[in-house]
Amino acid sequence: MEPFSCLLHHHLLLQIIVLMLGPTCARTITYRNISLGTSLAARTGRTTAWLSPSGEFAFGFRPVEADGGLFLFAIWFDEIEKKTVVWCANGNEPVQAGATVVLADDGQLSLKDQEGQEVWNAEVNVTVTYAAMLDNGNFILASGDGSVRWQSFDHPSDTILPSQVLAVGKELRSRLMDTDYSSGRFKLSVRSDGNLTFYPLNIMTGFEYDPYWATNTTGNGSRLVFNESTGTIYLALNNTNVDLLPERIYSMKNFYQRATLDFDGVFRRYIYPKNVKSGAGWTTVGFQPPDICRNLTSKTGSGACGFNSYCTSGGGNQSVDCVCPPDYSFLDPNRKYKGCTPNFAPQNCNGRFTLTEMINVDWPLSAYEHLAPIDEDRCRRECLGDCNCAVAIYQYEGGNCWKKRLPLSNGKRGDYVDRRAFVKVPKDSTKGDFGTKKIVIATILVSIFLLLVCLGLFLWKKNRKQVPTLAVPITSSKERSGMELEWNLFDMFTIASATDNFSVNNKLGEGGFGPVYKGRLDDGQEIAVKRLSMDSAQGLKEFKNEVMLIPKLQHKNLVRILGCCIIGEERMLIYEYMQNKSLDAFIFDKKQGALLNWQKRLYIIIGIARGLLYLHQDSRLTIIHRDLKASNILLDKDMNPKISDFGTARIFKGDQNQEKTRMVIGTFGYMSPEYASDGTFSVKSDVFSFGVLLLEILSGKKNRMVHQSEYSMNLIGHVWRLWEEGRCVELLDEAMGYSYPISKLLRCIQVGLLCVQEGSNDRPTMAEVVLMLSNEGVALQKPKRPGFCIEISLTKQDSSSSQQNSMTPNEVTVTMLGGR
Repeated sequence: MEPFSCLLHHHLLLQIIVLMLGPTCARTITYRNISLGTSLAARTGRTTAWLSPSGEFAFGFRPVEADGGLFLFAIWFDEIEKKTVVWCANGNEPVQAGATVVLADDGQLSLKDQEGQEVWNAEVNVTVTYAAMLDNGNFILASGDGSVRWQSFDHPSDTILPSQVLAVGKELRSRLMDTDYSSGRFKLSVRSDGNLTFYPLNIMTGFEYDPYWATNTTGNGSRLVFNESTGTIYLALNNTNVDLLPERIYSMKNFYQRATLDFDGVFRRYIYPKNVKSGAGWTTVGFQPPDICRNLTSKTGSGACGFNSYCTSGGGNQSVDCVCPPDYSFLDPNRKYKGCTPNFAPQNCNGRFTLTEMINVDWPLSAYEHLAPIDEDRCRRECLGDCNCAVAIYQYEGGNCWKKRLPLSNGKRGDYVDRRAFVKVPKDSTKGDFGTKKIVIATILVSIFLLLVCLGLFLWKKNRKQVPTLAVPITSSKERSGMELEWNLFDMFTIASATDNFSVNNKLGEGGFGPVYKGRLDDGQEIAVKRLSMDSAQGLKEFKNEVMLIPKLQHKNLVRILGCCIIGEERMLIYEYMQNKSLDAFIFDKKQGALLNWQKRLYIIIGIARGLLYLHQDSRLTIIHRDLKASNILLDKDMNPKISDFGTARIFKGDQNQEKTRMVIGTFGYMSPEYASDGTFSVKSDVFSFGVLLLEILSGKKNRMVHQSEYSMNLIGHVWRLWEEGRCVELLDEAMGYSYPISKLLRCIQVGLLCVQEGSNDRPTMAEVVLMLSNEGVALQKPKRPGFCIEISLTKQDSSSSQQNSMTPNEVTVTMLGGR
């Protein structure tokens, strides 16, 4: 009977522990008892610790990264390559080898240095019978009746973990630097009035400045909860929950997770893929505040960076950095937050000074004189003529000029700062007079320019012999009206020679227009030749369209046409050669897809978006592409995306915003619902195609090649289902690897869903798309149901959607005829 009683006792004890840990702890937490009288010792070259049953967490001595001879008494993730610390007892006083931690016979847990002096104590005043390192990252001291008498979750340092609750009066304190675990400059605190606040601190005095971010909530029962089942972090009040970091991860079991108040004052949530032994890293999946440089304004009394420096922030994890103005240096390069000092004697009248301009930079607290309204030139002169002026700040709106003396305080830079800073720096007499240098530089530049002009004239004359530039009508005289262009007209001999007489070995591929060949001209320039097939579904009209449109379009994300060749019935277009061919060869191939990591895919997505924005808004014409797809995105040697194939493009004039056509030409899977159903197209048709393309780039799947059990679902429908179920991480192409910012990636998916909404009026413009992709501060709307979400049958869809169609192995290009 005694063994059974013991087993029952431990079972009840485990249940009590789970209840003590709070309502969010839904899983069974296993533990391994650490008996009274047990101790650990810090040893050089070794990590000594008590492990959790799974081995995922360790509690003990961990060498300090910056100095391997010192040790932290800490808790860390033990099964990942970087043993990330999540709790630390002695960050301000690391110990040396020989230090010990002892769970004494009386239940006291204490840390003693190598000389036996107590450095830290858990301060437990009740009976403790054992300790345990739990699988959720919590270290506990418990009594014989199952009560948890002390737990690390109640005494956090800078991090909280899933299932952890931060109660009223508890706080997170940032570390000083990434590898310096001493108390840092920022604090997160749960207040009894129901408010969650982020404070800057004076690390010397401990003085708390005004909050730089707060939930501004009121209510009883406030506590910060890291919900293990949903992955969200929220402030729980009696009657409501306030999301702090609402991003969700579908499969929590596949990722380690933590949320840390980092040394730069930003509270970030991180994930790390499990079962990845090396090469992975922590990925940011949410952060607050949105922009700490902006939040740490003059009202806080403390900036993110010290005197005479300025704060910058940005990127997918809102990384923060402190920067010195020109001719200033950091007081301590390893402690950038301490600020900068000028490399010269400032604010004196004994030297020769000039001004260096800095855009979108300001130091709000340093002005001693305000002049308005004046122009920029006078503002600059006022500072140069004032011995006390170190910086002039100018704001065009209102003609405001502020003169500032050292020390410069609360500096920040960002697009939201609508001011220019003119920093006073000395003229360098050892390098000659600035005016003389300008003359020398100008002379050199003029010489280079003249040399380039001469070289250009020589090459132009040489090329005219090979590729004559003629005012040539590209159609019959019946169709010449408004069509004659100054154009490079290549002869057939040149093109045949360049392509080795259209050799199969030089064939790059084939589309609806016809085959495309690689070629090389006599001067070494590589070209791509698109040759109109006699039986092509496209014809002279599409050929004319490209020749008319592309010369008028100049953008780095649009393909450049070099000329054409017209001999008898032959029609050929000559383009710049794209070394990496088309995008579909990468994203739909697992091996090639591995060459496109997250950063490259995002770069391609934004490049395509900017190219479309140019077509829709920034060029001289408003152009609807009408056939945007992966195979029409070409990649140069640097993987810059370029939109190609303007054969089906249409020009809008004046205030025209949409048009209807009897002939629907495009590609299934990319066509918007209104265009495919009744021939109505507009800029929003291209937006729909872009949304499909964005989702294909992220998933590595074709829109029409995703199937689910008894019914057929295209990629759009698949993404929509994942979105509604909070499982969007499952969409991502495994070829990308695991190094990506989840929050930014989920934002891209949301932008894609906004673009493929069924109603054209609901879709954003490309200007809005570029802004949403480039600026995480822009709020996104909740997407509505997309168009073409679920297809009954691919076969039925194909057979019923057109009266005429021509197929290539990878896609369907459709021409539909119907009444207006």
